[in-house]
Amino acid sequence: MGNTACLRWGRVMMMVAAFAAMTAASPAMAAPPSTCDAAGVVARALPGIVNIWVAKILHATGSNGKPNGKEQLEFFVGTGFIVDPSGVIVTNKHVIQDAAMIRVTFHDRTQVSAQLIAASSLLDFAMLKVNVDRPLATLRYADSDTVQIGEPVIAVGNPLGLGTSVSTGVISAVDRNLMKTPLDDFIQTDASINPGNSGGPLLDCSGEVVGINTALLSNNTVLGSIGIGFALPSNDAALLTNKLMHPEHLSPNWVGLELQDLSPSMAQSFGSSLTGGAIITSVDKDGPAAQASLAPGDIITAIDGRTVFDSRAIQREVVEKPPGEAIALSVWRKGRTRAVTLHGEPWPHMMALRDSVLASAASIQRAEAEGTGLHLVNNTPTVRKRFDVTITSGVVIDRVTDGSEADSLGLETGDVITMVGDRPATSASEVMARLDHPDSATGDLISILVHDRSVTRWVTMFIGRVDVANLIATPLSAPSAASAEGQVTVPHK
Repeated sequence: MGNTACLRWGRVMMMVAAFAAMTAASPAMAAPPSTCDAAGVVARALPGIVNIWVAKILHATGSNGKPNGKEQLEFFVGTGFIVDPSGVIVTNKHVIQDAAMIRVTFHDRTQVSAQLIAASSLLDFAMLKVNVDRPLATLRYADSDTVQIGEPVIAVGNPLGLGTSVSTGVISAVDRNLMKTPLDDFIQTDASINPGNSGGPLLDCSGEVVGINTALLSNNTVLGSIGIGFALPSNDAALLTNKLMHPEHLSPNWVGLELQDLSPSMAQSFGSSLTGGAIITSVDKDGPAAQASLAPGDIITAIDGRTVFDSRAIQREVVEKPPGEAIALSVWRKGRTRAVTLHGEPWPHMMALRDSVLASAASIQRAEAEGTGLHLVNNTPTVRKRFDVTITSGVVIDRVTDGSEADSLGLETGDVITMVGDRPATSASEVMARLDHPDSATGDLISILVHDRSVTRWVTMFIGRVDVANLIATPLSAPSAASAEGQVTVPHK
C-alpha cells in the first residue's frame, strides 16, 4: 500500500472493530464558532461519516514474501463520508481497489453493502452508493482555497480498524505535490493520520470538510503517524464529485500538456529573466496543445490574461474550463512572447475503468476455489499429543495453506476451533464444509472461536460467494436537491 493510509489486516484480525459503532449525534451544522469546539464539531459530523470494510482479492505471497501464483481474499478498512442524502459516499480509490465486496457502517451501527459509482484516474478518489430507505446526514465541502497554515483541523476516521477515532492538529502546509497530477495540491496536517483513516474527512472548526485524508509519510515499518499526513483539498474533491456523479453532463477539460514549475536557474539557462511561470515538459501528439504548435521548452506565463507562477495553477485552470471553450495563453519562446489560443477536449479516460478498480470475476472464482486455506482434523488423543494440545473439545487445525485467508488472519497449526458461529465444532468434516465457500451459506461472514497457545479469540472469516457485477451502481441521472442547493459544488476563488 506504499505510504497511503489504508489498513491491510495482515496477521491480526479485528473484524468486530471494523464494524465499531460511531457516537449518535444531531446532523445539524452550526455557524463557525469563535473558538474551535472539537467535541461539538465531531458530534455534529459523525452521522455523515462511515466506516468502510472491504474484502479484496490480492496476489498471495509465500513465507518468503514472494508471490506464490495464487490469489487470496484479504480484509481492509477505510473511511468515507456522505455528500448526498440519497446515499452517495466519497472515499479514496485505494480504499476500494481490488474490491470483491464493500460494506459501510453508519454511526448507528447499521451495516449495508455499497456499490462503486466511479473512481478517478486523476486522483486517489472514488464514489460509492448505498441504498437505504431514509435520507442520510451529509457533510458539506468547505472552500479549501481559503485555508491557512496554522488553522485548527480535525481528522475523523477508522485507524487500524479500531473504530471511529478523532485526532486534532493544525494545517502544517498547503499545496504539497505528492502524486504528480494536474490536481495535486495536498493539504499537510499534523493531525494524526494512520492506516484506516483513508477517505475520512479533515474538518475545519465549523464542521465542514476541508480535505479527504489520503496519505501519510512515515519512517517506521508499520506506517504509523509521525505527524505528517496529507489530505486531498475539498475543492478538488468537489470538482471530482460533480464530474463522477454526472459524467454524462460534465467532463474535465484536457489540452495534452505536461508542465513543470520554472525555477530561476532554469529561466536563466533559457536566457530568460522570467521570475515565474511553467515550462512545458511534454506535449501529447494528438492533443490540442500539439495542434497549437506548443513544444517542450515553451514557457507559459499567463492564462486568460492572468499571470501564473506555477504549473498546477495552469493545469487547474485548464481542467476546470468547459471543454471547447477558448483558452488564451501567453507563451515565451526564444526571447519572444506570443499569444496562443487552445480549445480543450473532454479528458480522455478521466474515469478509471471499473475492471481496473474492482476485482475481476475470474480472480474471485480462483480465490473462492482456494477456500479459506484451513485443513482440520478431529480432536483425538493422537492429535492432541502431536500438537501438544490440552483442550479436549473442538477440532484441530493441522494445516494452513501458505498465503491463504486463514494464513492472513494468523491461524496456525495446532490451534483449536471450538465454536463456529453459535454452534459447537464437533466434526472436522462438518466444520470444513461450513467454511469453504459453501453454496448453501446463509451469510457471507462467519465467526469461529479459536484457542491458540496463549489466547482465545473470535476470528471472522469471509465464506460467501460474491458477484462483482453487484458492486457496480447504476448511473446517477440527475443531482439531488442537496446537490442542486450547493451541497456538492464549491467554486474556486
